[in-house]
This record gives sequence, structure tokens and C-alpha cells, in this order.
Amino acid sequence: MTTLVCLSCGEVYKTREWKPQMDEARCQCGGLRDTPGKAKRRNRIPAKSKKRQAEEESGARSKQRPRKAMRRTEPKRDWTDARAKVEEEACCRICKRSEASDRPLEAAHVLGREHDEPKLGADGWPLKELYVDPERIFPACGPSPSGCHGEAERNEINVLSVLSLSEQIKAVEDAGGIEAARIRLAPVDHRDEVERDSVAA
Repeated sequence: MTTLVCLSCGEVYKTREWKPQMDEARCQCGGLRDTPGKAKRRNRIPAKSKKRQAEEESGARSKQRPRKAMRRTEPKRDWTDARAKVEEEACCRICKRSEASDRPLEAAHVLGREHDEPKLGADGWPLKELYVDPERIFPACGPSPSGCHGEAERNEINVLSVLSLSEQIKAVEDAGGIEAARIRLAPVDHRDEVERDSVAA
């Protein structure tokens, strides 16, 4: 025999079945029936300590603790070859100025960091560290977000004319086409074209 208790009115119900049937799981009052142990656990509310209750009443402690914001960390990158390229050219591709204490030369990504690929280990499997391909960067003065590096990241200047042929080819591969790469590398010209077309229409 199985004993059930209504979770709403507390009525005790006994059945001969080891596992109650569907029609026996609901009380006449409309509430659900369950075994006494489960009903007791469901209705039990954990008691607060006297210290915490006093702190909440005085306002010294909030009832809900603020959640900590999740921190997204950038993956580690190997800049060795990219930095060697910057140091070899020793000047900004855009303004042609050399490095200074207040204007460091940085490796600016042609189309963004999202195209950096994982390094390969000795066994040929990809590692967690990303490799910055020298063909995906060009020297630009900073520090970002200021200088030519910052202007290029904000699409405020055209960089297509200062890129080498191999860098342009790599940009076309990463962008997925010539026109998509041109829009990304010459954003000022693209905006002017769109504005002229809208005026003409």
C-alpha cells in the first residue's frame, strides 16, 4: 500500500497500487498528490540565519548578491614574425613617420584579428596559440586607438594603396572576394560611392 499526501490541502490518500495511477495523482481539491517524504521536501524552505536576517532588515546586506561580470580573455598570439616585419620597415606605411617614444610602431591587422589561425605543433595538430601571419599585418603608428593604427581600425582611412601585392592577395582570400576586400580596405571611397549613388537616384 502506498500513502500519498495532497500538496495543496494536505489530505492523506492510500492506494493499493505500488505505483499510483494517473487518476490517483490528483486530489479532489485539484492539487497534486505525492509521497509524504517528497511533499515535505518540496514544502520545506531553508531558514535564514539570524545574522543574515538582521543584516537584510537593516539594509546592510542586499537580498541578492550582484553577479560578477564574465571576463573574456583574448587568446595568446605569436607576434614574432609580424614584429620582425614592422622593425624591418621601421616606419608607418600611412604617414611615413618613423617610430618615436610617443608614437610606437605597431602591427596593424589588414582585416582584423579574427583571421589569425592556430599555430601547428610538432605533431601537426593545431595549438591554442594563434599565429599572426606577416602578410595579414602592416606597420602603422600608434598607440591604438590613436595614430594611424586607430584610424585604420575605425575605417576612417583607406589602406588599400599602402598594401603590397601579397598582402592584397591575402586580404582577398580572407574577405572571400575582391569586392568584399575592396570595401574593407577602402572604406572612405566606398562610402563616397554609396553617397553619390543615393544622390543620383
